[in-house]
Amino acid sequence: MLFVAPTGAQADENAIAYVKVLNGACYVESAGAERILQIGDPLYKDDIVKTRNESSLGVSFRDNTLVSLGSNSSLKLNNFEFDPDNKKLAFAVQLFEGTLLYISGIIAKLTKNPDEDLQITTPAGTISVRGTKMFVRAE
Repeated sequence: MLFVAPTGAQADENAIAYVKVLNGACYVESAGAERILQIGDPLYKDDIVKTRNESSLGVSFRDNTLVSLGSNSSLKLNNFEFDPDNKKLAFAVQLFEGTLLYISGIIAKLTKNPDEDLQITTPAGTISVRGTKMFVRAE
């Protein structure tokens, strides 16, 4: 699946990702407020995305990194930078609970320092991403 950026009035240069797949009840907590997500909604740094019972969510980041969350999951979008011309590359998320499927995008191919630039944090520790596909479960 390739990410196609929204055009015209829908484009948001501050957005780091967009909701691509949605099943059931999924929410985003942003600036202390929680709202229901819809396909195409933009996501921003420091947003916390949440799925409920029997729901799932698929998110595509600007570099084509794909993240899917299973039921009863909660994920914070800690950091994302994608400016290859200025060598600013970063992907950092924090999985509080639930399941996450990660499929790397362009940042994973371009970074010279994956230990610092690509991180998934869980209650048990931090994973430095080096592969192209990974499944994580946090309880």
